[in-house]
Amino acid sequence: MYLPDFNFHQPVSIQDAILLLGQKPNAVAMAGGTDLLVEMKKGVRMHENVISLVKIRELKLITEDEENLIIGACTTHSEIIASALVGKIAPSLVEATSKIGSDQVRNTGTIGGNICTAASCCDTAPVLLSLNASVEIAGSENVRTVPLNDFFTFNKKTILTTGELVTKIIVPKPGPGTGACYEKFGLREAGSISVVSVAAMVRVADGACADACIVIGAVAPTPKISRQATEMLRGIKVSEFVENQFFQEELGAAAVRDSIPIDDIRGGAQYRRDVLKVLVQRAIRRAIELAGRHSPPSLVGEGGQGG
Repeated sequence: MYLPDFNFHQPVSIQDAILLLGQKPNAVAMAGGTDLLVEMKKGVRMHENVISLVKIRELKLITEDEENLIIGACTTHSEIIASALVGKIAPSLVEATSKIGSDQVRNTGTIGGNICTAASCCDTAPVLLSLNASVEIAGSENVRTVPLNDFFTFNKKTILTTGELVTKIIVPKPGPGTGACYEKFGLREAGSISVVSVAAMVRVADGACADACIVIGAVAPTPKISRQATEMLRGIKVSEFVENQFFQEELGAAAVRDSIPIDDIRGGAQYRRDVLKVLVQRAIRRAIELAGRHSPPSLVGEGGQGG
């Protein structure tokens, strides 16, 4: 299979990229191209004009302000893994990113591309959702910031309109006592696509889960927050969670109720439900353990691992 003919453009500014997307017929933006070029080669997608974003420097910046970690949309997965700043503020994002594809894919693929594919099995979205991240979207008329939870509309569908680009991923800095992690189940150890994934964020204060967010992936049309599991976990004493196996299983079952899995080549719907129930419990246990490590003594209270 060969790539079809197309016109290739390399703008050096966001404004120029947006202009090209609006003016050129059947145009598409390309960051790393690890999904787009494969789909074009297979004939799944056809575009007369490909607008490469790789020469736009501001799309590759990793920085921070007082409240947020800010990652340019064209930052590669390998650059995120290597970033001391990301590792300090959002280690769960590094963990998720390190589980994407192979070295070649991580060296080329980008965080913005991973999000904009809007695949149910993408690895960065669950963690970013658990951390309450937002995306900055630039268009010809304005720049807007949208919670990532509002960005996905369906499998491989987003709120982006013609001529719009995701330019930044904005991640609020977690407060004291916060633990977050990512659990992924695939069919092989390396280069696997998620059969089920779970991101868990827990903030522990005074021995209780003051805040939490459980996100499930590859078991619904898009990565989604499990409202039932999240609400069950909020306010619970850490000691009660740790010592109560029945409650842990109920949390897993709550996440399953929020799932809408399908049967496909990687696994059946019921198999996904069974794996999800276990993975949710595992992710929450580890997030609580990490929260305990990051808690000042005054926040931890009694009970060993942050409770």
